[in-house]
Amino acid sequence: MALAAALNVFVPQIEEVAARDSTPVVPDDAPSIAAVDAMGKAFGNDGANSFVVVAMERDSGLTREDRRYAGRLAAELTEDDENVSFVQDVRKDPELLGALTSEDGEARYVLVGITGQTGAPSAIRQVEAVREVARELAPDGLEVAVTGPTATIVDLSVETENSIVPITIVSVGLIALLLLLIYRSFSVMVLVLTVVGLGLGLARALTALCGELGVFTVSTFSGTFLTAVVLGAGTDYAIFLVSRYQEQRRAGVPPQLAAATAGARITGVIVGSALTVVLACGCMLIADLGFFSTTGPAIAVSVAINLLVALTLTPALLALAGRRGWCEPRPTKVDKLWPRLAALVVAHPARMLLASVVPLAALAAIAPLINVSYDTRDSSPDTTESNRGYAMLDRHFPVNEIIPDYVLVQADHDLRNPRDLALLERAAAAVAQEEGVVLVRSITRPLGEPLTDATVARQAGIVGVRLDRASDRIGKGEDGAEQLADGAGQLGDGASQLSDGTGQLADGAERAVGGADRLVDGTARLEHGVRRLLAGADEAVTGTGQLNGGMRELARGLATGADQVQLAVDGLGLAYDALRTRSLTCNLDPACRQAREGIRQIWVAERDELLPGLREAARAAAQLAAGTGDLQDGLRRLRDGLSRARQGADRLAEGQQVFADQLGGLADGADQLADGAGRLADGAAQLEDGTEEVATSLPQLQQGLEQAASYLKRTDAVGHDPALGGFYLPPTALERQRFAAAIRLFLSEDGRTARMAVLGGTDAFDREASARTFKIEDTVEQAFRDTRLDDAEVSMTGMAATNADLAVISSSDMRVVATAALIAVFLVLLVLLRSLVAAAVLMATVVLSYGSAIGLSVLVWQVLLGTELDWTVMAVSFTILVAVGADYNLLLTKRIHEEAPDGSVEGIARATAATGSVITSAGVIFAASMFALMAGSVSTMAHVGFTIGAGLLLDTFVVRSLLVPAAATLLGRRLWWPSGQKDPVPSPGAHAA
Repeated sequence: MALAAALNVFVPQIEEVAARDSTPVVPDDAPSIAAVDAMGKAFGNDGANSFVVVAMERDSGLTREDRRYAGRLAAELTEDDENVSFVQDVRKDPELLGALTSEDGEARYVLVGITGQTGAPSAIRQVEAVREVARELAPDGLEVAVTGPTATIVDLSVETENSIVPITIVSVGLIALLLLLIYRSFSVMVLVLTVVGLGLGLARALTALCGELGVFTVSTFSGTFLTAVVLGAGTDYAIFLVSRYQEQRRAGVPPQLAAATAGARITGVIVGSALTVVLACGCMLIADLGFFSTTGPAIAVSVAINLLVALTLTPALLALAGRRGWCEPRPTKVDKLWPRLAALVVAHPARMLLASVVPLAALAAIAPLINVSYDTRDSSPDTTESNRGYAMLDRHFPVNEIIPDYVLVQADHDLRNPRDLALLERAAAAVAQEEGVVLVRSITRPLGEPLTDATVARQAGIVGVRLDRASDRIGKGEDGAEQLADGAGQLGDGASQLSDGTGQLADGAERAVGGADRLVDGTARLEHGVRRLLAGADEAVTGTGQLNGGMRELARGLATGADQVQLAVDGLGLAYDALRTRSLTCNLDPACRQAREGIRQIWVAERDELLPGLREAARAAAQLAAGTGDLQDGLRRLRDGLSRARQGADRLAEGQQVFADQLGGLADGADQLADGAGRLADGAAQLEDGTEEVATSLPQLQQGLEQAASYLKRTDAVGHDPALGGFYLPPTALERQRFAAAIRLFLSEDGRTARMAVLGGTDAFDREASARTFKIEDTVEQAFRDTRLDDAEVSMTGMAATNADLAVISSSDMRVVATAALIAVFLVLLVLLRSLVAAAVLMATVVLSYGSAIGLSVLVWQVLLGTELDWTVMAVSFTILVAVGADYNLLLTKRIHEEAPDGSVEGIARATAATGSVITSAGVIFAASMFALMAGSVSTMAHVGFTIGAGLLLDTFVVRSLLVPAAATLLGRRLWWPSGQKDPVPSPGAHAA
């Protein structure tokens, strides 16, 4: 009592010690946890051992103040170095803020990393610190909740801790009520509760001291299960002593001697019972899972200290109570029931054995149908903050938005090259085809869909074909341009000749004007001159006709040239448009961009300068053709006039002045014609130079287009490489701004580590999601097989992957702990009973009792209530039921050994009748303490409490009352093989009987 007082004063409470612990539920070397560590180091959030999500929602839509809240929250949390190691700082990346906001604009979330491991008690303080900051900064009307797997475990731990008080109250109340009903003695109830209360206080303090000194670690679950087991086991030990004491008192033994005799005869049973519990629960220390390694040792130490309390305090209190006439036995109707039942069992052992084994076996046959749940979210009430946060995000985001599975690919080289990127896309595409996978995000598909660049093989081929066509059209236009240049040269030559001819015409006209006076004097030579002039006029008419035809031919040639250039302009426009709008890779390749710019300059020059010039030249040539037509008509009229002059020489005098005037106008017109012909010659020369330049540049343009087409065709060929799966993304694409966020999210800074976020269509906490992680990991490894990434390390993390590891490790722990517990309990039974047959029979009944308890739980929870049993049920229930079941086995068998060492039927009946009420009372009270776990708000404790409680009742009323006595009767003396027959050691109770 002094030790209990001292420890509770000077040692912190177990909850306080547990809060400082950092033991995770899943060990650090689990693949999913190791992947978290590797991912943190690769992507810059090293030091964050777990993550929580700050979810926010406003039904009317997020306001400007709500948007600023995310930035203020990030700034505040970043300053908290003690609790926070990473914050998804939306201030530095506004684009990221948009990605974290729902499409309806009503919800948003921010990722926060903490140093505590998921499931570690130390994470409780850190999550609460984040929640406090989130609540304080939140604007009015904005709903905020901190959620995520780590927050879920924290809420589960808090709910478990908060459940200790109601569980203890309910348990103590049930124990007190049952004690009153069984013993009908207030003093017995007070005595038992005093012993149990002191034992519980001492157990909690000693367990906290062990945790404080580092003997073993404790968690929140340690205190809860410790309380339930100590209340049950401590009550059992007290009842064993009280029942044996009252048995002695019924035999007339004085109170102090009765207390001493009870203590002496029951000590071996209590020690054996406690040892089975201590060893079985101590075996949990070798488990890998923190739940077992922190709960089992705490229970073992607590039961051990209660053994000492039971062996020292209980006999002393019984002796003191006996002196005052307290705790005396009272007659009950049950006293007559057990002898009749015992007589029935030994009278018909085969029937009783069959009647007990069949229902137990039937229930045990249901046990393999168990569906184990690893959904920690479902273990807590819907009102917890983490569950409210999940519901909040589910209303606005895709399923599993904040709890995706991550595939981590770690290579020994930089993955930022076309072939590795293509292999990553092939793996992502294969994962996306897995059943149950809704979305895959990676560097090659940041938004869940393959990048448009991923279709480059198809687009490159199309653009390459179009460039080939454009090149062919330009090639055809080259001949036309050369013809245009030749025609322009001929035009220049003709224009020069025209200029020379019109110059000569002007000179002749001037001379004609000068000689007009001499014409008057030279009428004698008039006829001869008129004839010659008439002949020249005919030649002039003929020349101007030829000039008119040449001008028209020139106009047509210019129009044809303009049409040819128009084709070239159109082809260049198509090529430039294809490179500018339809090629996603040209923008990424400097060479392609330079080629495209050159095409654009040539296209603009031809469209805005060359083509309009050719059109204008064509119109000028047409006008010139029309002008020469007018000149030809004039010359025809001149020829007619000369003809009339020859015929009417007598009219020469009157028309001489008119002729002189006409010759003056002809001189002026000839001068103008000479000037226009000169300008035409100059323009034709420039046109010749321009068309020659175009003809020279067209082969260069054709060569550039052929190079561009060749580049795209090479891209097409690479893209169709079977090793790349039709995907091609050049490294230069990653330099674009649009890929900046994707690179940070899905590729490490050194490029050696890539990750994919996989969103499943089912709850990330359920068994289907966990099973899918193995398929996804295998799919990625298959995609890399016989490729450059064949040696890359592929791992998975996330809630589903962690649960998958939890399933594997818990199954392994179950096998190890169960094997160790069975061996330990068997050795204890073997030492105490000194019989292989008895120990083996009792172990068989323990295993059958456990199997029937699991089957009953499956029937009730899974079949009738539609709820899967928590993953902790099997291991914890096995350990407790095997240990406690062995207690009752040991109590009954030791009494059978006392009463019937020779296997006599009468001795077995006496032993069964003498221990029936004791075992029943102890079993019912222990079961009540376990059923009290259902008073908490955590379904995990409800499942464990119900299973153990139901198993204890089956063990009490079926196994110990029917099965073991029937088996002992059928075996007789063989039950004690190989120790042989022993002389009976009569007990006072036996003599009294």
